[in-house]
Order: sequence, then structure tokens, then C-alpha cells
Amino acid sequence: MSSENIWKKNGWYFEATSHDEVMVAIARLGVHSKKSRFAWRGLSNCSYMLTSSLHRSLEGRGEGHITEEKLRGEETRILEEARKWGLGLKGESMVDDLQLLADLQHFGVPTRLIDVTSNPMTALWFACSASRSASRSRSRSNGKSGVLIALNIAPWYNKGESVFTTVGDPGVTKGDLSYQLQRGLNLKSPFVVSSDIQNSRLKAQEGYFVACSHPSSSTEPLTSLNIDSSAKPNFNVREMLTEKKGQGQPAKIPYLAILIPSKLKKDLRTYLNNTFNRNDRTLFPDYQGFADHYKGIL
Repeated sequence: MSSENIWKKNGWYFEATSHDEVMVAIARLGVHSKKSRFAWRGLSNCSYMLTSSLHRSLEGRGEGHITEEKLRGEETRILEEARKWGLGLKGESMVDDLQLLADLQHFGVPTRLIDVTSNPMTALWFACSASRSASRSRSRSNGKSGVLIALNIAPWYNKGESVFTTVGDPGVTKGDLSYQLQRGLNLKSPFVVSSDIQNSRLKAQEGYFVACSHPSSSTEPLTSLNIDSSAKPNFNVREMLTEKKGQGQPAKIPYLAILIPSKLKKDLRTYLNNTFNRNDRTLFPDYQGFADHYKGIL
């Protein structure tokens, strides 16, 4: 884990001081530029970086320097074991590797896929969740500040090149189930994965995935994505998100982290439930969601 200042490192952040500032910042980003396309992700603890679960899994097992070779080796092993288990079937056909990874991700198996959503209110709900430390202690406090990440995928969003829809028909991939995944890994930029076989949770959360061949050098805090965000903003981020919009071309934004102070979380979750119908039941409308809910009320 890194310090809470990791999201302030490169200057691409906005530290909200009120509920209104959070909502205004989201709205401003939504209409920032016609050339922008934002994918949203919420983290309950602003000490976390944007890191794939596969990366975290390898680190947790004591791997030091994470490389693409290590990630790909573990990923291949997981896919092979899953297919031996009899997973990855749709009718009488096998789904491609991207779809299998999407399904495995849903059930907590580590993958390189990073969950994102097209709905900022869904991501904000996750950012306003109690951090793990608060949950473990059964404290009423929401613990750490959260972070709402707006990732500008427009610079590398090219249909037919870096946007892949998973398939269940081997004919589409010419019999090569790793065809689309390998195409994505050959790119110098991240890629987008949309599931063609969506489960109820993915639908409810309006979710999809971003992924990438692991960067050869540090891209913190976007640890698992090959995005150079080292150049600091040449404009005042707070003014851009809170003041009246001025003249001129909109500033180019690789990503923006909206920091959510822990003291704002509880009320924001109430607003999200009452106004946007964001809650456990609507976002996790499956058996596992109910099981987790039931454990929480024991």
C-alpha cells in the first residue's frame, strides 16, 4: 500500500470539501469536452492505486518486480485450469479468453481486467463505501477517504482496434480463443473489454473493463495501465471544476481523481440511494449479493 498522497503525486486530483463540490465536479467532467470519454471507478480507500487484481495477487505471494511476462504466465495458467474445470462454455461452444476472464473476475479470481462503469453515480457509491479497516472493526466510521477516478479513455478508444467485445463463437476468432486478448496485449495503449454475455451484476452496474499489457516502467497511480500521466496540469484543476467555464480549448485530462473525505461518505450514500437508486440491492442483484447482505445484518 502507498500513502494517501499517491493520487496527489502528479497533480491530477480534486479534493472535495462538500457534497455539492463532489456532484458539481462530476457534472463538469461529464461535459468537459466532446473529445473526452470517461470510464469511472470508485475506490473506498484513497491509499489504493489503480491496480489489477492479478497484479495484487502476485505481489501478495511475494513477487517483487511485476512484469508482463510474470502476469501473462499466471494468466495463462489460470485460463488453462479454468477450462480443465469445465468453465468457459456457452452451449456447445467455448467462449474466448476475454469472456472467460470477465466471468472469472466476477467470482473473485484474479485477472488483469479492471472493472469500470459508464455511470459515475455507481462509481461514487463504491468510493463512498466503508474502507476495509472500518468494516473489519465493525466501526460506524467510514474510515479512510475514498477516491472517484475518471479515466479518460478517448485517446485510445478506437473501435476495431482497441475496443473488444467478448465472443462465444470460436469462428469469430478463427478458432483461436486468445485472439482478441493477444491483439490487445500487442497494443502500446490500454484496451477496452465489453462482455457480450453480461451477468445481472454487470448489467446493473453498467460495467465493462479496461486492461493493458503491463507497463515496463512505473505509471503510478495508474499502476496497471500504460498511460503516461507524469506531466502535471498546466491549469488550476479546482478552478476548472468549480468556477464558471471560460473561453478557449478545454484542457486535456488523462485522468482525474476526486478525493472524497470520509466525513462525506455516509450522507453521499444516502443521496445516491434516494435520488439515483444506488444501493446494495440494485447493484448486486444476484445470490452472492444477497448472501453478502445477509452476513452484514447478522
